[in-house]
Amino acid sequence: MPNPAALRRTMRHQPLEGTIQFRGILGETVADLGQRIVGGEWAPGSTIPREADLVESLGVSRSVIREAIRILGAKGLVRSRTSDGTRVLPHDHWRLLDPDVIGWRIRAGDRATLLLELLRVRSVIEPGVVWEATRSASPAARERIRAAWAAKVAAFESPDPDLAIRRHVFVETDIEFHRAFLSAVDSPLLDQLFNVVEAALKLLFELQIEARGFDSGMVGLEDGHRLHAAVMEAWERGECAEASAAMRQLLREAVRDAEAAMQRMPGSRSGGSPAGSRLRLSDKAS
Repeated sequence: MPNPAALRRTMRHQPLEGTIQFRGILGETVADLGQRIVGGEWAPGSTIPREADLVESLGVSRSVIREAIRILGAKGLVRSRTSDGTRVLPHDHWRLLDPDVIGWRIRAGDRATLLLELLRVRSVIEPGVVWEATRSASPAARERIRAAWAAKVAAFESPDPDLAIRRHVFVETDIEFHRAFLSAVDSPLLDQLFNVVEAALKLLFELQIEARGFDSGMVGLEDGHRLHAAVMEAWERGECAEASAAMRQLLREAVRDAEAAMQRMPGSRSGGSPAGSRLRLSDKAS
């Protein structure tokens, strides 16, 4: 097992993988405005405060405001016109896979909707990934999948009394299990997509665990482990359809768990959509 002290350090929430770290005053300004936009302080179609007002309220220079607006424009959040000011663009213009935008949505309290959106992406992609990995994974890819599964089993069976560390290792090995299947498909495009999804899911999973607390054992993880085992067993037998169906079932249960956890998590906001998302995700997973 990894060193407990090192694990505690890594368990602190870090910026999402792929986030551009704008430093100093510019970074703070971009993050402040970005989070306020995705948090709904300024509705789509409305104008944000004028440059002079932002200079005064944020205590930064005009050049910092202009550069921050340029960066937010590149992320699809705003559009600036000399005659019309800077307006917030509709949600479907946002670069939703931009790690900064994902991070701002999490910090703005949009966790429930975001997690369900990410699970929808996984529900579409991962059953097909498992099918292809079962059919055509190379010997090296198969060894990686087997190693990932062995690490996941060891994490699940660990006697470590520190429940926080056990949960953290379980999450890390779970992510590597899914990443190993994806790598077996040998698609750089899918690798990059999963890097973004994985980073957000990891952070959101940790937030779910914090909301539940650490006082009730490995609650909810036993069923998840069993479902992962079903994927692995079908993959080892070379049953493409069965392995794909097992992954679909695993993700269906992940959706249900996420819905239940998010209802208990304070500060999450749904924007009125989770009920509809719940129906669609359940239907697609069927």
